[in-house]
Amino acid sequence: MASVERRVGLPTWRIGCARVPRFALAVARQAHPEVPPHAPVALIEEKGTRSRVAAADAEAQADGVQVGQAAARARAGCPGLVCLTWDPAALRQATLALAERLEQAAPLVVPLEDEPGAFWIDARGMRWLGGEDGLAARVLAEAAAAGFPELKLAVADTAVAARAAVRLPGAAAVRLVPAGGDAAFLARLPLDALDMGDEVRDALLGLGLRTVAELAALPPGALEARFGPEGRAALRRALGFDPRRPEGRPPAPLPRVALPLDEPVDHTAPLVFGLRGILDTLASRLIARGLSATRLVLGLRLDDRSERVETLEPTRPLHHPRALFELCRDRLERITVDSPVVELTVAVGAAQPAVAEQANLGAGRWDPRALEGALNRLHGRFGQAVVFTPEPRDDPRPEAGGAWQALSEVPLDLQVPEVAAPPPAPAPIRRALPEPVPLPVRLDAHGQPTVVRLAMGGWQTVRAHGPERLSGGWWDPAGRYAREDWRLVLLGDEGGVLWASRAGDGAWWLRGWWD
Repeated sequence: MASVERRVGLPTWRIGCARVPRFALAVARQAHPEVPPHAPVALIEEKGTRSRVAAADAEAQADGVQVGQAAARARAGCPGLVCLTWDPAALRQATLALAERLEQAAPLVVPLEDEPGAFWIDARGMRWLGGEDGLAARVLAEAAAAGFPELKLAVADTAVAARAAVRLPGAAAVRLVPAGGDAAFLARLPLDALDMGDEVRDALLGLGLRTVAELAALPPGALEARFGPEGRAALRRALGFDPRRPEGRPPAPLPRVALPLDEPVDHTAPLVFGLRGILDTLASRLIARGLSATRLVLGLRLDDRSERVETLEPTRPLHHPRALFELCRDRLERITVDSPVVELTVAVGAAQPAVAEQANLGAGRWDPRALEGALNRLHGRFGQAVVFTPEPRDDPRPEAGGAWQALSEVPLDLQVPEVAAPPPAPAPIRRALPEPVPLPVRLDAHGQPTVVRLAMGGWQTVRAHGPERLSGGWWDPAGRYAREDWRLVLLGDEGGVLWASRAGDGAWWLRGWWD
């Protein structure tokens, strides 16, 4: 990956800012692959009868083309200039498409409202995913795959420092500002590095201030007294304080489906035949977004240009088309109208994330034939190994104490147990790695583990509990085992409990962890 300036640990918040320089030009070139790679290109923005240069690449600027210049003058000064149209809609669409691509590398990516091709990235929790180096590598790889290899990324404690770092000129594609070092990093930058209004910036420049350090040295109440909250925010950002956090993009509108009628109908009974089709579409859109409807709005547009609206609130969230149909049909059949109906609509008024519920076959009524039919449908669609049942194994090793057995048919002796009392609070869950991995360990004078080295987090101090000695399989040379199991509690901000073992030859292995 590209050069990285600094490697740091993770504080409570780490915010990344990714930016594609000359994003509008890159999008325009992607839309016009016929343009030669080294031809000078300018984007022309039409405002009424005026045509101005909205953006120009390095080749065009070298030939004298400037942003804000009249298009005719730019063409006259650069005869080989390729003029493309500035398309805000295409920029918005390309920004959202790139944001979706970058979400493969980071859990939360939010486009900046005031700069196409720039994004906030939530950089917390990267310790187990390769740290910030790993985040940078994934972000750059996704951007390059999307056709934007020139993307730059900066990570800092605050949004103002991350955005300032990503705007700095230089060859490094990645800049990592040290944890707790935002104020020192910003101090040496010019005032333009801070996000502030033009009025505040112009006033500060008029007073002779040129750097962020000079701004940070002003009396705390001076800017607020003159410019109000905006002045106070500018001073706090200069000092390395910025409460802004990446926030998710506004959710897409909830699904709505309409059925225009070829011929108006005088009553609602014929609408039932079309209701099933539009609810199938509505259900598929809910399922695609992982939602269940908690409120539906049934609408009838009448021939006299009036509307009849009915609100339906199911007893539980719904997303299955059959359940939606039964709910809407009952209400639709009871509606009377004073004018012919020309359109039927069903919209989701409110929704919540769909929750997958584990069916309890022993909760009371059940039908073995229905269970067998469900298994047949699952096997026909997904294959035989799709439904599993736990099976205990007689083995003292935790990783071998049970297994999952594929359920191919309904057992004849299946018994329905009585409903038991609510289970106690769950104990910590042991998570096992697919295969143990080597674990570097340092021991104290008594042979107790004190420090371990993790692949994603460097050396970590631990408090050891153990050992628990396990041995067996002496009758099978290939399956013979003898080891010590340990619980290693990580002593740090993030904590955690590791499941480690020491083999007979003294080698240490990481087997998993406890949630």
